[in-house]
Amino acid sequence: MTTLHTSQINFSQIDQKISSAFGKFPQVINLLNTLEEKLHSALSPGEPENLLITGLSGTGKSTLLEHFSKLHPSVAHAEWTEVPVVYVEILARTTIKALAGFVLREMGSPFWNKGDEAQRTIQLRTLIVGCKTRMIIFDEVNHLVDRGGVRTHYYVGDWIKQLCRPGGPVIVLAGIPRAEQLLATNDQLRSRFGEQVTIHALSANGADIKLFSKVLRSFERMLSPLPCIDLGDAAVTRQFAFATDGRLRSICGLLRGAVLIAAQQPNPKIDGQTLAQAFVKMIYKRATPERNPFHPEFNGIALTREGEPFAPEAERG
Repeated sequence: MTTLHTSQINFSQIDQKISSAFGKFPQVINLLNTLEEKLHSALSPGEPENLLITGLSGTGKSTLLEHFSKLHPSVAHAEWTEVPVVYVEILARTTIKALAGFVLREMGSPFWNKGDEAQRTIQLRTLIVGCKTRMIIFDEVNHLVDRGGVRTHYYVGDWIKQLCRPGGPVIVLAGIPRAEQLLATNDQLRSRFGEQVTIHALSANGADIKLFSKVLRSFERMLSPLPCIDLGDAAVTRQFAFATDGRLRSICGLLRGAVLIAAQQPNPKIDGQTLAQAFVKMIYKRATPERNPFHPEFNGIALTREGEPFAPEAERG
């Protein structure tokens, strides 16, 4: 590695590059194309082609959907505003009344927090037509599933179904796998979401390791001029697979932590030791050497035990 002094490196700029990274690898490109096709098919006389997107937390769903919505910003005309795509992140414990208000707010309504559930829904349906809205994206739909039981889920699904009318906008639901429960409790809603896509984490198994290595090398270029080990090396890629479970959010977090640690060194660099420290700092604070993928004593067992970073959620069984 080339030796550089701390003063020769703009660490803030490197951190910004990593935090705003958007990887266009195959499944991302395919999903962007799918969303684009559905957007162009919206407002046609038939049923809209709705879509359910699922994936484990941190696999890049929200980043991708926000990126897509920014590709289609609102357009101000002389007497009205066109809002082609509306992106709404659903907060925990959100009610239908609040959700309707959040969509109205994203559409620019000054009355987004006025009225009861029925009044907000009527206002929303009116604005969807008036603003020629072609797609509404509901992210973190699993938060709706977390509220109440089957009856509540049916009611939530019934409200979403009101927006799925012929000639209306495409509805995109996204969340972690248990978001599927929302469709499972409402047959009429499920019939409107025939297409479902899963975003998978990166894998270091078999031929997939080449893609994972390619993604890591793209991050390595963002780290320049900070000296760094070969992130695309097969052995390093496998370490990252254990340390991040192939989730983009974890990869970004780990590298940002490594940059922060390197910035405190007189001769900054990112090597195995830096990554081992960053893993403890950013991903698993209670990690022992044998449970740290970048430590020589790592035992090679996936970090999926109870209490570890990638333990399966109880809801997933």
